[in-house]
Amino acid sequence: MLLERGKMFIIFYALLGFVIGSISATTINDTETLHTDLFQNYNKNVRPINNQSAAMTVRISLYIKSIQEFDEVNEKFSFVAALQLAWTDEKLMWKPEQYGGLNLITVSYNDVWVPELTLSSPSARGTTIGKSSDRIRIEDNGETEWMPANIIESTCSVNARNFPFDTQSCSTSFTSLGYKSNEVTLIAGLSTISFNVYSPNALWDVTGSEAKTEIFGTARESEITFTLELKRKPAFVVNNIILPTFILSLLNVLVFVLVPESGERIGYCITTLLAIAVYMTIVSDLLPQTAEPVPLISYKLMIDMILSALIVLVTIVNMRLRSKDDADIVPAWLNSVYIVLSCTRSKIHPKEDAEEIPKRKKLLQTSAVEKEHLAEEKTKGDFDQKSKAESKETDNPITWKKISYMVDWLALITFTFASLLNMTVFIGIAKS
Repeated sequence: MLLERGKMFIIFYALLGFVIGSISATTINDTETLHTDLFQNYNKNVRPINNQSAAMTVRISLYIKSIQEFDEVNEKFSFVAALQLAWTDEKLMWKPEQYGGLNLITVSYNDVWVPELTLSSPSARGTTIGKSSDRIRIEDNGETEWMPANIIESTCSVNARNFPFDTQSCSTSFTSLGYKSNEVTLIAGLSTISFNVYSPNALWDVTGSEAKTEIFGTARESEITFTLELKRKPAFVVNNIILPTFILSLLNVLVFVLVPESGERIGYCITTLLAIAVYMTIVSDLLPQTAEPVPLISYKLMIDMILSALIVLVTIVNMRLRSKDDADIVPAWLNSVYIVLSCTRSKIHPKEDAEEIPKRKKLLQTSAVEKEHLAEEKTKGDFDQKSKAESKETDNPITWKKISYMVDWLALITFTFASLLNMTVFIGIAKS
């Protein structure tokens, strides 16, 4: 028993010594020796592949940290991201046991061959990925990894038709300029963009992403494109633009409820018209200056502007009608319209109609008595003249003031319905 225990202790200490010896074998001298051996005849201008007729395959993945800015007016999209590039460098391979078990080293960006990436969809000027401070990790089997991080500014074609319920698709492309596709081939390391370290944006939600490789140009260059699907958060625009303009439209029609004698009707509706014009200017500053497609909200605000202008016109015309003398005869067609709507009108002005009916009855009774009296005391000519005047008074009881009330009532209903319809159609189409 003691002999077996002794053997076990000997084996245990032997293994422990071997492990400690292995750990202590990887020294700074081993690392320096490895660097010297690897880069003694290394030329970073030559593709590190033994078969120079074959293409270097570079796997690229995109990791987005945050969306920095989305400028719809200038169609510029910028985000903070890191690109992970991986390839096999056949000139940088070694046996770890010859260098104290060292199986991983890091080198400077300027010391090794890298597939110089260029942003092929820049917003202002060409952008080359990578800088001298970048570090590159190399494993003993030649697997090389480079992960540059930066703010990437790219173009993004904006489709603001359904603003503020719109979705945008922004594509960012990279290519390795100077190499054809049969020399350097870029492939997607992941089928989508990685959002493992993503911080949500206050104005945009990410709904999807895609990564794909394409061959373009006469030089047959390889290009990798990352597409980001974004959906706008509409709460800000709805609360600060759409709802205020809708409330202005409803307030605008209340001009027909305002008492004409106040003298404020024209000033009221013109002020509302100017307020809608201000909101049109605000919206135009938020959208790109493109002809196609025209944002639906621009049509909505234009219709609001037209309705407001028509309200001003109707108000002015109605004030002219109200100022007419009651002695002026109301045209027959206006009489007919008023008679058709008289039931509804009586509901709106019951007090006025209730006061008019006794007056008319009294007028008719007085007219009958006066006619008998005139038949006895006046000449036939005087009687005819008086009867014509009374006939005119009894046969045409509808005054211009009543016509003005009718116009107010019709305009109130018509423009209210038009404003509600305009808002409903806009929301329905924009969210479809």
